Amino acid sequence: MITIVTDSSSYFKKKEALDLGIRVVPINYSVNGQSYSETYSDMNGDFESLLRGKGEFTTSHPNVSAFLSCFDEEIRKGNEALCITISSRLSGAYSTAFAAAGQSDSGRIGLFDSQLTAGGLYILIKETKKLIDSGLSLHEVLKELPAIRDKICIAFSVDDMAPLRKSGRIGFVRMSFGTLLNTKPILLCKDGAVVSDSIARGNAEVIKKLVAKIGARTPEVVISYIGDNRLATNLYSVIKNAYPGVTVTLQKIGPVLGIHLGLKVIAISFAE
Repeated sequence: MITIVTDSSSYFKKKEALDLGIRVVPINYSVNGQSYSETYSDMNGDFESLLRGKGEFTTSHPNVSAFLSCFDEEIRKGNEALCITISSRLSGAYSTAFAAAGQSDSGRIGLFDSQLTAGGLYILIKETKKLIDSGLSLHEVLKELPAIRDKICIAFSVDDMAPLRKSGRIGFVRMSFGTLLNTKPILLCKDGAVVSDSIARGNAEVIKKLVAKIGARTPEVVISYIGDNRLATNLYSVIKNAYPGVTVTLQKIGPVLGIHLGLKVIAISFAE
């Protein structure tokens, strides 16, 4: 049996992860020196109130022992482990998983850099589970994953660029979004990094631009969000009206991406 190991930025709900047999390794964060661990998307408590306060907010990837304990436990059960992490360009989770795998000589651990996060990582893992359930070996699954990953798109918008600029996870952006005529950025997670795509004026145009990126044959769209539930549900309704046959999933983003993106985020992820 192959067990998928991922990190908490995949934002599975606890029941869904347990039903799929997916193991989730927490990413850590701290608020004013107090350490916390991010977990399933429905078990992070009222982190938004915590992050609204003034102070120092930081994140840190899982340590080697967190991944190693998962790998060792699965190997003791007679299983293989396939670890799929948040993009290595956004976090050090992949490098620590790689180091953990290097401490095992079992030959039963596979690693894959998703180059994604949140809804994109969520979709990739569910597609990986389908491959495993079809009977493919660990080696065969790893060969299939790059083509699946490269078809997954993430587009999103934030109200405030300051957290992203502070995190160093985006290059130079000319316009001061949010201060000129209610402008907001449309951003992409491309090749594992955050890049600027276009500009939207107001939430209505944000929705229009995000929906315009969805292909006619897309089977599933994941809406990831923080803060503005109404914007997320409006986007949900627009997608369902435009593409009645598409499965649309609402996903609450957790504190780790909240620290880097801010507390008003709306995103869509889908496979082209």
